Amino acid sequence: MREIVARCIVAMGAGLALMAAQGCKKQAAPVQPVVVSSAPGVQPDFPIGPLPIEDVDTGAKPRAERAAARRRYQAQPVQAESTDAQAAAASAAQRRQDERLFQQQEAASQRQQEELNRDIEENVKAQQEMQAEPRIQDAPEAIPTQPQ
Repeated sequence: MREIVARCIVAMGAGLALMAAQGCKKQAAPVQPVVVSSAPGVQPDFPIGPLPIEDVDTGAKPRAERAAARRRYQAQPVQAESTDAQAAAASAAQRRQDERLFQQQEAASQRQQEELNRDIEENVKAQQEMQAEPRIQDAPEAIPTQPQ
């Protein structure tokens, strides 16, 4: 088997080398025919025939019996009432938490608005004070007297 593979690889390598040589040179090198001899058929190392029977687990049930057993012993459905009660309790708890968060956000928003209003009032007062202060006016320029 190894010899066959080796011969095929050698033959392909020789063919590729010839093709590369033809592509690289203007004139092709004289081609000698490659003879590939046929190899005898491969003989398997193991006996052909049915596999030997080994010790089989006698407690194993066939697939059909297992499927039938599953159909006979189906699980009881879970009581929907307990699930509904749990869902209602979780929903009520979520509503309470949402309400608490909403109140916190509302209080924070009011604080921010009050702070903003204080800043605006302070800015308005500062502007009014600046406008109320007497301004320095430019003194009239004295008309220079010309010497006569």
